Amino acid sequence: MAAPSTDLKEKVRRLPHRPGVYLMKDRFGEIIYVGKAKDLKKRVSTYFQPSRRFSFEQPKITAMVELVRDLDSIEVRSDAEALLLEGKLIKEYKPRYNTDFTDDKHFLLVRVDIQNPIPRFHLVRTKKDNQSRYFGPFAYAKLLRTTLAEIQRRFGILQGSSRPSPVRNGK
Repeated sequence: MAAPSTDLKEKVRRLPHRPGVYLMKDRFGEIIYVGKAKDLKKRVSTYFQPSRRFSFEQPKITAMVELVRDLDSIEVRSDAEALLLEGKLIKEYKPRYNTDFTDDKHFLLVRVDIQNPIPRFHLVRTKKDNQSRYFGPFAYAKLLRTTLAEIQRRFGILQGSSRPSPVRNGK
């Protein structure tokens, strides 16, 4: 990883220990990432720690930090205000390294069709006005799918259009 420029290091050094939003920019001045922090200086500094440079667990972040050439910050009064501003700026700028706010998808819900004699479990993104029960929202789709697959394996719940297997020879 290329070491951050002196100007960038100085900007990070001058950040306040306050809540806010930070905007990371590439060499063309394009905003590539928007983040929020309870403590701007502490949070932004973590991106440029030597131990972070060779992070195999987070290759996306490592790749992004390689591209950062400038950064701006906006100080706010609270963490809640930072969260709202972060969402607004992500929707406005659509930075390529932000994925949580940009796809216009909703978090997943688990819908249980309780009106059926054998309830079925479905993954959906919106609630409909019906007689089903909904659980969620769940932010991590992959983890939710893995969990439901394990529950299905252990307890035999039915997902989507699956059908119960006939019992043969008392099994």
